[in-house]
Amino acid sequence: MSSLQEAEARAADIAKRLLPILTAELIRKADPRPLTPEEQEVMAACGEVGRAIDRYDTAKYSNTAAERRARMALDTANRNLRKLIDLREAKYAAK
Repeated sequence: MSSLQEAEARAADIAKRLLPILTAELIRKADPRPLTPEEQEVMAACGEVGRAIDRYDTAKYSNTAAERRARMALDTANRNLRKLIDLREAKYAAK
C-alpha cells in the first residue's frame, strides 16, 4: 500500500470518527445570551403593551370610564414602547 493510500485511509477513519461530533455541534442550539439592560427595558415595555391590550379588550365597547382608562393606558404603553425602540434605533444608527 502506498503512503498516499495509507494517508487517505487514515483521513477517512478520522473523518468517520469525527462525523458524529461535528453533526452534534452543528445541530446544537446556541445558549441564549443574556439580555442587555436596554433589551430588558424593551421587553418590559412589550409586556406593558400586552397587558394594556388585555385590559382594553376586556373593557372595549362598554362606553364607560373603564374603557376610556384602558384606551389611555394602551396609548401610554404604546408611546413608551415606541420611545424605547426609537432610542435604540438612534443608538445603532449613530454607530
